[in-house]
Amino acid sequence: MSLKVAIFEDDTDVAELLVEIMEVKDFTAKTFYSLQDDSSWINSDIILGDYRNCIVSFNELKSECLKHNLPLIAISGAETDYSPQLLKPFSIENLQELIDETLKKKAN
Repeated sequence: MSLKVAIFEDDTDVAELLVEIMEVKDFTAKTFYSLQDDSSWINSDIILGDYRNCIVSFNELKSECLKHNLPLIAISGAETDYSPQLLKPFSIENLQELIDETLKKKAN
C-alpha cells in the first residue's frame, strides 16, 4: 500500500511539483485548499504544509493534525519555529529523508 500524502500549499506551481515528486516515489498525493471542503486529508499518512500558506493557516492545520494524530512537516522558504521543517529549495532526497524520519518518530 502506498503512502498517502496530503499537501497544503497555496502556490499551485509548488503544489503540482510536490504531487509529481510524491508520485515519482510511488506515493499517493493530493493537494488541499481547505480543511473543511474535503476532509479526506484526514486519511493521509503524513501532511506537508506551507508554513506561510495564505489559504489554510499553518496554525489551524497544525491544530487539526494534532487532533487527528497526523504527522505534519512545515515547508518554508525561511527558518520557522516549527519542527520538522523543510526549507525551500529542497531536493527530492531531502524530502524523502524527512518524511522517513518523521514517520519513524511517529511509530515510536
